[in-house]
Amino acid sequence: METQALGLTEPLDFEGDTPVYEQIKNRIKFAIARGAFGPNDQLPSVRALAGGLLVNPNTVVRVYRELEQEGLLWTRKGKGVFVAPHSGRRCRRDRVAIVLDKLSAALEEARRADLDEAELEALWRQLKAQPAGETGEAEGRE
Repeated sequence: METQALGLTEPLDFEGDTPVYEQIKNRIKFAIARGAFGPNDQLPSVRALAGGLLVNPNTVVRVYRELEQEGLLWTRKGKGVFVAPHSGRRCRRDRVAIVLDKLSAALEEARRADLDEAELEALWRQLKAQPAGETGEAEGRE
């Protein structure tokens, strides 16, 4: 299974505030939400995903276990990990909550920085104009 095409092997942020296992969980939820994995589709093996992400296999085991406890995945011993039926709807709902949380944190940071409405709008337009996946710091204002 080609994990790169599914958006699961983009570089992780090992220096950020979000734990690596949570980043991986979110990527899997986003992949399910956008239909990259349908009901009963098999996910990459622990070894394959860990190798693609350059993380310890135990991290992927934890992610799969937590997603299974949330009812989003199911495991068949010796066969692999699969998407549970009806996970798509739940993951679409969860992705909105995840993004809302990130945007709320960014807005709080902007308020602490005392940015005004025009500055926020300019930053939003700048971010929207960036190609998907491109990161970088906003240009400074003098």
